[in-house]
Amino acid sequence: MNPLRISVIIPCYNGAAYLSKAIESVLAQQGVDLEIIVVDDGSTDDSPQIAARYPTVRCIRQPNSGVAIARNTGLRHASSDYVVFLDQDDRLLPGALESNVRCLLERPQCAFCFGDAEVIDGAGLPLNEREREALRVPARSSSPHEGTNHYVSLLRGSYIWTPGAVMYRRRVFAALSGFDPRVSAACDSELHLRIARLYPVCHNNTIVVQKRLHGANQSRHSARLLESEITLLGWQLRGALSDRQALDALQDGVRFYSSFYGKPLIGQVMAELRQPRRWAHVSSGLRVLAQCAALYIAIYTCRIVRWPPFPNWLTPYSR
Repeated sequence: MNPLRISVIIPCYNGAAYLSKAIESVLAQQGVDLEIIVVDDGSTDDSPQIAARYPTVRCIRQPNSGVAIARNTGLRHASSDYVVFLDQDDRLLPGALESNVRCLLERPQCAFCFGDAEVIDGAGLPLNEREREALRVPARSSSPHEGTNHYVSLLRGSYIWTPGAVMYRRRVFAALSGFDPRVSAACDSELHLRIARLYPVCHNNTIVVQKRLHGANQSRHSARLLESEITLLGWQLRGALSDRQALDALQDGVRFYSSFYGKPLIGQVMAELRQPRRWAHVSSGLRVLAQCAALYIAIYTCRIVRWPPFPNWLTPYSR
């Protein structure tokens, strides 16, 4: 039996420090037929030259447009039935692709499967307990889902840490558009909610990817991530009004992200207040924090009043 063909798409912007490690982690995969696509999103470093060192890697270059559009570009050029999006600074563990594709083959009804991830530092070493506590991450991502209803579970907070943990059936993108650039910082979370709302998805209880945390990656950008997560949760409000379980989960999700990203953001705002001529940064942070409060109030009001129609004043949360 011929191995299954899998497209691995690596969006890259100034990723020279770690891109080769990401590519080599894909090339090391066994038991699958690989198509590797690097989408260079307007890098100004040596990323294109690094990708060109690998004869089997296809490099597509585009003007800087953000990670969501870079992933969509790669998707348009992919030709396999199964697709994985690997971040430029993450790396797959041995057997990751074979494990995830086997999970999907055993569950033909599922649109995607996701494995677990572990966090590593810039040098590629697992974080120790003190470092994990400081960053508020466990040793590995887990799946605290409620049965098979991943849509409701994901509303409470994403337990899919990084896109590299996920393998999609490519045909699902024929029915749905790809990543939404309006919430580029959390476009993978938005896509997972959109898919899980319509199709079954499944969990592969295996660590398949290492997520690298370092000073340059966007996981440290609290304001941008908080704004994206709250925006995409707001888009779920209309549908959640008819489902009390989903509405409760949505409220939990706002609490979770408001704490996880909001607390560091408050610290940043307080620090900016002590600096001269930093009012633009302070104003931006306060606007994002106010957005969180507005959505929480909207959900709370809907729970109390139980409006059957979608109120006009909630139009910003419609989609």
